[in-house]
Amino acid sequence: MTGVFKKGDPVLLVYNHRHRWIRTVKEDYFHCNYGSVDLRDVIDATYGTSVETSKGKWLHAYYPTMIDWINVAFKHQSQIIYEKDAAMISMLLDVKPGDVIYETGTGSGSLTAILARAVGTDGRIVTHDNRQKAIEVAKENLAMIGLDNVDFNHRDVTEEGFVEGNADGLVLDMGDPWRVIEPVTQVLNPGRKLVIFLPTFNQLGKTAEALRECDFKDIRAIELLEREIQLKPGAIRPSTRMIGHTGFLISATCMK
Repeated sequence: MTGVFKKGDPVLLVYNHRHRWIRTVKEDYFHCNYGSVDLRDVIDATYGTSVETSKGKWLHAYYPTMIDWINVAFKHQSQIIYEKDAAMISMLLDVKPGDVIYETGTGSGSLTAILARAVGTDGRIVTHDNRQKAIEVAKENLAMIGLDNVDFNHRDVTEEGFVEGNADGLVLDMGDPWRVIEPVTQVLNPGRKLVIFLPTFNQLGKTAEALRECDFKDIRAIELLEREIQLKPGAIRPSTRMIGHTGFLISATCMK
């Protein structure tokens, strides 16, 4: 990135925290409730520039980040994994450029996109989902940001297992992961991590028992909570709302 918008670049237009849009820099107008903006005014402008709308309002133009793409532009057909959990999953898996990461529960592709960016062009994400519609939506979402290092598999891993290969890490986002712990050992390289996202204690208990039965080691379960801090001048304090329980993360090391 050059720090300057060029024709064809994506641009994040921000009015306030709740109102933001991703568009393409081109010879066209963008219209919203706050007026219209000639997108030609963004060409050759620096990231962070401000543009005035036809109604005298100001929009700030930024180059979109991965979080912006996921929250603003991606189509969502189910609850996505929140950023706080996605970031920890990446850390627990120790994702590096060139890694091959297996995933089950593609969903809308938000975590898939984060992992695909992390493994880079020399790495690969091998993702599975038993819903064809989910695969189609995820493909469309990832195409927006030019990620093509993902292998999509319409597959029920509880019945068919994983596609053949060797995984440097594996993540499960499904309702009954204890049913696929044994198949995980067939593709996950020894000494590498399995991370599972689970919303309830009952699922957590069943999964932990299955991991022990399959001789996984270093089994650990955590919950992450997120509370924003309001930065009002003279009244800096925690927000009255927070992202509380979204799910548990259980991680374990494969020994087979």
